[in-house]
Amino acid sequence: MADESGPRMAYRALLAVPLLTLIAACAPPGGDGEEATVYRDIWGVPHIYAESAEAGLYASGWAMAEDRLSQLLENYLFGLGEYAAAFGPGSNDAWVRSDLESRMWDHYGTAKRHYEAKLNPELRRHLAAFIAGINDYLEAHPAEVPEWWGDRPVDVYMPVAFSRQFIWSWPAGQARSDLRAVGVEPSFDVDLRASNQIALAPDQTTFGAAALIIDPHLSWLGRHRYWELRLHAGDIHISGFATSGFPYVNLGHNEHVAWAHTTGGPDTADVYELTLDPGDPSRYLYDGEWRQLESRTVEVSVAGEAAPREATFWYSHHGPIVARQGDKAWAAALAYEEEIGYLESKYWFMVAEDYEGAAAALDVRQIMPQNVMIADTGGNIYYQRTGRVPIRPNGYDWSRPVDGSTSETEWLGIHPASDLMSLLNPERGYMQNNNIGPDTMLVDSPLVPERYPAYLYNQPALYTHQRGAVAVSLLEGKRTAGGKWSEEEIVELALNRSVYQYERWVEELKRAEAAFPGKPSSDRPEVVRRILEWDGVAEPDSQGALAHFRWREALRGLVGNERMNDMASRVDDYLELFREAPEPPGLRRDELPDLIIAIEAAAIALRAGPGGFDATFGDVFRVGRQDSKDEVSWPVGGGSLGGAGMATMRAVGFSPPRADCRRWGNRGQTSTEVVILSNPIRSYTQPPIGQSDRPDSPHYRDQAEKLFSPGTMKPSWFARDELLADGGKNVLAEMRLVYRPKE
Repeated sequence: MADESGPRMAYRALLAVPLLTLIAACAPPGGDGEEATVYRDIWGVPHIYAESAEAGLYASGWAMAEDRLSQLLENYLFGLGEYAAAFGPGSNDAWVRSDLESRMWDHYGTAKRHYEAKLNPELRRHLAAFIAGINDYLEAHPAEVPEWWGDRPVDVYMPVAFSRQFIWSWPAGQARSDLRAVGVEPSFDVDLRASNQIALAPDQTTFGAAALIIDPHLSWLGRHRYWELRLHAGDIHISGFATSGFPYVNLGHNEHVAWAHTTGGPDTADVYELTLDPGDPSRYLYDGEWRQLESRTVEVSVAGEAAPREATFWYSHHGPIVARQGDKAWAAALAYEEEIGYLESKYWFMVAEDYEGAAAALDVRQIMPQNVMIADTGGNIYYQRTGRVPIRPNGYDWSRPVDGSTSETEWLGIHPASDLMSLLNPERGYMQNNNIGPDTMLVDSPLVPERYPAYLYNQPALYTHQRGAVAVSLLEGKRTAGGKWSEEEIVELALNRSVYQYERWVEELKRAEAAFPGKPSSDRPEVVRRILEWDGVAEPDSQGALAHFRWREALRGLVGNERMNDMASRVDDYLELFREAPEPPGLRRDELPDLIIAIEAAAIALRAGPGGFDATFGDVFRVGRQDSKDEVSWPVGGGSLGGAGMATMRAVGFSPPRADCRRWGNRGQTSTEVVILSNPIRSYTQPPIGQSDRPDSPHYRDQAEKLFSPGTMKPSWFARDELLADGGKNVLAEMRLVYRPKE
């Protein structure tokens, strides 16, 4: 091994005692059992090797519990609907509402009800092994088990229930949109999520193989945060990220195929408007007769409250009642209501041998509504706008509540995947979907709305935004120039921090300066100079990027959101590559003075902000460990600052200003991966914080400092010989675990 001083030796020593305890506790009598080896690389990421999938998943459960025990158990509480019992009601009763929603949809009950019938024996063996790893870790480390969890073991239904709870916001969000279309607010909450994905064909790369950028945008803390691993066990050989408590990789690659998801997809949920019986509101009209609503009463315990809260849910045959007004009620129908197969879909991704095998994971029709891109070592790139989509009868507007009093509106089944929008190996050699429409994924996209039913397309025509537009601009620009993407350039593309069409606003500022020179303050000329000379890249060390942000922020504050959006519509043109149209007219002359006033306000904000008048972008925008008690942070570039016209491909959402007026990243790029589909595959990753949730671990926030802040990625060392090359310099620790299946 290489030098073992410092953190490396400390980490090895930290693992030594658990290792000895583990082998003594878990090795079965007579030495039987299946062994797994866990290498921790220099970033703390586990690389697991085992002869069988079960032994590997056992080790994965153990390693996940070692890194993220509290988050893992919290995620299971979300699926159970018991989070408030451990952590109280939450702000504005957020945790109570979350528990009530989990109980209303009955995630845990559905998992138990369908576990034997809907999950095949192999997947059940995998789940049992994974859960055994978690439970053995709990037994071996009782002092680490949170008091709020108690002494109960984890069971196999918990990850299934959590997987339902995890995907629920996507179809439930579609139902919410239907209700809001008629001015009705539902009784449930929905999380907002976003992502990037880009696929490149071999003729667009210098290395002659396909490439895929996988870039989900989620919260950096909490239930949606991903945990990184490599697993080589039985027929499973994967690299990527899993949510805490989930046994399989959500997003990543195997030896042959890589897959990415972004939010967006066909319509997988509907809302039915019901007419209630005025004399008995527990009945609703259906085909000329009154039907009885079914009810279920639950109790939700809340930490700090003496008595549990009681709630009664009402159900029609369409689904649960999610809103009432007078003698009207609205029932949400989700195509996933009785499904538990998200786990199965991920298994088929993991064992796929080409894009067709990965597409078979979509044929299971258990993925939430998504844009899915796949690339393989055969050079194929493939897109499907996927989801579990009901076949609807014609003649109804399914973007709004439909009449639930007649069988004429009943679903006619579920669309096979072959009915859904897909695209294989597009002629232009690239695709991107950064939460935009299928017709703006690439120039001359064949996926146009007039070719599909509205509920399959499920997007306004020519919908895009700044993040999607810059991606197409970069991809189309390289193609038009005859260039090809190198490995290094693809990594840079995934982390691109350029602000699309910033120069249009610079030109408007020049117009304003020329038309209304006035008598500037002493600071105004310098602020203007920084903006005019800025290269349009939101780098941490850029004064121009911060000046531009302060200026645009001040302008929005001055004119208000409605006027600002109208002004932006006459300056920005994010569809310039997709249609022939006249240039936007720009700002009116009477609006130009506002730009000057905003410059003066920006100068004041610079002087008052962190770092003073000479501050850079990274003096204000930071990355750190938000759940830590200290104030350690580092500068960061890029951002999802759409209100200031600065939404870059490198998506980082920031907290409101803290006490020191700095803004820390807390969401956005959460598990960025670049996969080079050569043979063998190479890949690179960049999480935003660190692998471990242990404050005393060297991997508590090392990636925030050494990767995310400077904007670089690390190799995954997917192959064993890569990991162990050069005397094992990439390895910090080695651990052996023994799995014995329970009788």
